[in-house]
Amino acid sequence: MKRIYQKRILIAANQADQTVKSYLKGAFVPKHIRGQLRQQRGIRVNDQIVSTAEELRAGDELFLTLDIDDGDLQGPYPGNSSQKVAIVFENEDLLVVNKAEGMKMHPHSPTEEDTLLNFVQAYLDASHGTSANQPAKAFMTHRLDRATSGLVLIAKNPLAVPILNRQIKDKVAKKTYIAKVTGFFKTKVGTFTQPIGLHPSESRLRAIRPLEEGGQPALTHYQVLSQDASTHESLVQLDLETGRMHQLRLHLAAAGHPIVGDDLYGGRSANRLYLQSTALSFMTPWTNQPTIVKLAEHFQ
Repeated sequence: MKRIYQKRILIAANQADQTVKSYLKGAFVPKHIRGQLRQQRGIRVNDQIVSTAEELRAGDELFLTLDIDDGDLQGPYPGNSSQKVAIVFENEDLLVVNKAEGMKMHPHSPTEEDTLLNFVQAYLDASHGTSANQPAKAFMTHRLDRATSGLVLIAKNPLAVPILNRQIKDKVAKKTYIAKVTGFFKTKVGTFTQPIGLHPSESRLRAIRPLEEGGQPALTHYQVLSQDASTHESLVQLDLETGRMHQLRLHLAAAGHPIVGDDLYGGRSANRLYLQSTALSFMTPWTNQPTIVKLAEHFQ
């Protein structure tokens, strides 16, 4: 089934004096979406169909219309209202949600309905909100491991998905983590650079592997925030330059500082994995407004 998605953008002064094409590129709209808008004659300025060469002026109304087949989209995810979700930020195009530790991100089969996206969909259904002129739906743009808690970016319409994906790919959108780890660091600020590849015997694990043996480049920046002499543990801030599976867990374990509660990579036993996505920075779709969302509490 095809649905018509529409987005109205009022051109601000700082978005004026450029072509529609330049505006869309600057708004992180990928090339294939720009092509579909051209092919479907889905670009209007002040209610006139225009090409992407049209020059925009302050106060213009840019109206984008795109037919999208539901079969080409992820999901749908049936709503499940059995658990409330902690909404930290929301606008017409997206949500930032604080995912609980132990909660799966999305279903792996049609019978699974106890995941974050199911709970978010129930919230959207209850609010009867619309996004891009259609009922708001939950669309995943990035993942957290089931054991990891913290901030997750979720789109509410399929026009926002490729924009956010492009920001993540181009490292415009960034996540900051905190972790409680065993031991004290020799230097309070540093970078882990060991390549990461497949584990030689366990498919669910990853391992430090040289590039010539199939490892992929991996960079993690760390900063020690505090140390606890009574438990011999450190609280560290972590920023990713790459996004390898289990990168933070593996880099810290390889440095001799496994995350507390990490039963896969040698962390001491605890009631949870002490790893949290604590801050998200991104550009708000269409306006390119720099936005930073942070959690005030650690491991809540």
